[in-house]
Amino acid sequence: MKNYQKGFISRITIGIVLGICLVLAFAVTLLPKGFKDDLTLIGKGTASVVLVHDKHLVESAGMMELLNKVRADYEPRVLFLAVDIATPVGQRFTRDQNAGPLDLIAFGPAGEKVTVVSGGTNEQGLRSILDGI
Repeated sequence: MKNYQKGFISRITIGIVLGICLVLAFAVTLLPKGFKDDLTLIGKGTASVVLVHDKHLVESAGMMELLNKVRADYEPRVLFLAVDIATPVGQRFTRDQNAGPLDLIAFGPAGEKVTVVSGGTNEQGLRSILDGI
């Protein structure tokens, strides 16, 4: 009987570990890909675009996909940044910039705010913004 219990416990342990690994793998897929989060890079000589990201909003993931779609055409001329509103840095940034989730804020090379797009845009609108900075 003890052997059965040991095997049963081992299977439960393996199942729990695998479950945790699956949850972590899923969480990693929700993270922004290829976006820096170092807001100190704004105003250092390169135009930058900051996406105010909320991982709980489907629209936020869609905006990130749109940025990824056009990003190759604008790097290294434009620095692509993302700030998570759930972090202290993100909360400070949104407060200082009077920004909300889904806002896309474009800054010029000297750090001056060029434009703010609230609530998303399409590819043509995004390219227009990026061409303007």
